[in-house]
Amino acid sequence: MRSITLFPPEIKQREVIFRWQVDPQTTLYRQPQFTMRFPDAPGAIDLARVPEALWWTVMFICLHSQWPLLRPCRVLLPVRLRQGEAECWNRLMDAEVATLEAYRGTNDFERKIEIVEDGPSINYSAPMAGAANLSRCATAFSGGKDSLVQTGLLTELTEKPALVATTSPMPPLEDHVTPRRRYILNEIQRRRNVTLIEVESDYRANFNLGFAQELGYWISVNELTDTFLYAASLLAAGVAAGATHLFLASEAQVQENVERNGRVVQHNHFMYSAITQGAINAMLRPFGVRHGSLISSLHSFQAQELLWTRYADISDLQYSCWRTKVGEMMCNRCGQCLRITLCALALGKRPSRMGADWATLLNEMRDWRPKTFDKPMEEAMPTEISSHQLHSQVVRDLQAVSWRDIAQALARDDPGALLTSRGWNAIAAFRKLQREAAARRVGPRPGYRAGYLKLVDPLLKDSVAKIYDEHFDPADESSYAGVLARSEAMIKWITEPLNESCSAGA
Repeated sequence: MRSITLFPPEIKQREVIFRWQVDPQTTLYRQPQFTMRFPDAPGAIDLARVPEALWWTVMFICLHSQWPLLRPCRVLLPVRLRQGEAECWNRLMDAEVATLEAYRGTNDFERKIEIVEDGPSINYSAPMAGAANLSRCATAFSGGKDSLVQTGLLTELTEKPALVATTSPMPPLEDHVTPRRRYILNEIQRRRNVTLIEVESDYRANFNLGFAQELGYWISVNELTDTFLYAASLLAAGVAAGATHLFLASEAQVQENVERNGRVVQHNHFMYSAITQGAINAMLRPFGVRHGSLISSLHSFQAQELLWTRYADISDLQYSCWRTKVGEMMCNRCGQCLRITLCALALGKRPSRMGADWATLLNEMRDWRPKTFDKPMEEAMPTEISSHQLHSQVVRDLQAVSWRDIAQALARDDPGALLTSRGWNAIAAFRKLQREAAARRVGPRPGYRAGYLKLVDPLLKDSVAKIYDEHFDPADESSYAGVLARSEAMIKWITEPLNESCSAGA
C-alpha cells in the first residue's frame, strides 16, 4: 500500500508549484512535483481570480490518472473537499481502471485507491460571482485541426475568446519547441481577435513514460496524462482571464465505447472523452464554470472539412503531427500525415499550405495498408472501432483522388519533382496505395452525431448545431445510440455523489 501525500499548491506571482510525496517511492516520477508558469501580461490574466479550491481541482485533474498505476494507494489530503467530491473522483478513476484493465486483458477491478481528507474545508467560492460578463469563452489551443475548429467557432460566435496554449516539452519529442509551433501561436493572434495565453510547464518531462507498459498496459504514461495537463491549464488560465465557459476539443472517435462484462470500456484516450469531460464539468459547478467540447459530434474528417472550408483563412496553420521535428512543418512520414493530407486534397485544397510534401509522404508511406479485423465489429474494442473509422476515411479519400491530382499537386508545389525519379516514384507509390484502396469495401461517409449536441454548453449549443447542419447531414441516431447512452449513463453515475450532496444541501 503506497501513501501519496499531497501538499498545498504554492502560488506565487506568475508561477504555481504542485508537490506530493510517494511512500514507498516509485519510478513513475523523475521528481514528485511540477510547475505551471503563466505569462506576465498585465490585463490579460489575473491569478488572484483563481480561488484556493480551484487550484486543488487543477492538481487533482493533473495527478488522479496516475493513481490507478500506483494501486493500491492511499491519497492523503491536508484539506477537506466538499461533500461527494472524493467519491466522484473515485468513480472517475473506477471508470479509468475499467478501461485500462479491459485493454490489458485482466480484471483487477476492485477499488484500491482511498482518498483520505484531514484538515480545514476548502472554500468553494465562485471566482467571478457578481461579474457583469459571465459569457467569456476559452479553448485549449495546440494548432491541431480540432483546436483550430474550436477557435473558428468561438471567434465566429463569441467576442474575443481566450486561447490557452500549453508548452510542455517531452524529450525526445520536439513538437512543442519547433519554430513552426511558435509561428502558429503568433499568427493566430494576427488573424483572429483572440487573447492567447501560453502556459509553460515541466509536467510532461517528469514521467517515466514506459511505466504503464512495465505494468502490462499497452499505452505510455503520456497517453494517460497529457490532455489532463491541457485541461488544467485551460481551467487555471481561463478563469484567470475571466472566462467561465471552457472548451477542450474531443471528436467523435474518442467517444467510442462498448460494454464488456457489465462495465463500460472507453477509447484508450479517455482522458478527454465526453465521459471524463462531463465529470470534470460537474466538479466545476461550484465555481460557476462550465467545461466541455464543441466538436464531440464530429468525426475527424468532418472537423478537417469544417476547418478547410468555413475557416479556410486559418487552415494553413494546422499542426497535427506530434512527430514533427525542429525544421519541419509536419513529419510527412506517418499515417496521420497521410490521412490529413489526403483529406485536404480530396476537398480540392492545397495541403502543402500546412507543410505536406507529396514526394516524401508517398514514398515513405508506400507500404501503408488499411487495417483489417478478423472479428465482427461488435466484438471490437473502442480503439479498434476508431482505427477502423480513420482507416476507412483514408480509403475513401484514396478512391476520390486520382494519380493525375497527385501529379498536378507535385508539379504545383515542386515543379522539378516530375523530372526526378523521386517524383515519379511518389506517383507510383500513390497508385499502389490506390490499388489497395480499390480492393477495400467501405461504406459512405457517416453523418455527424447530432445526439452529442445535448452535451454541448447551452451557451453555444444551438449556434453550433446550426453550423453543423449547414455543412453535414446528421447520422441516423440508431447508429450510435448505444455509445451515446453509455456516455450519458457514465456521466450520471460518476457525478451522482455531487448531485446527492447538492440535494442534501438544498
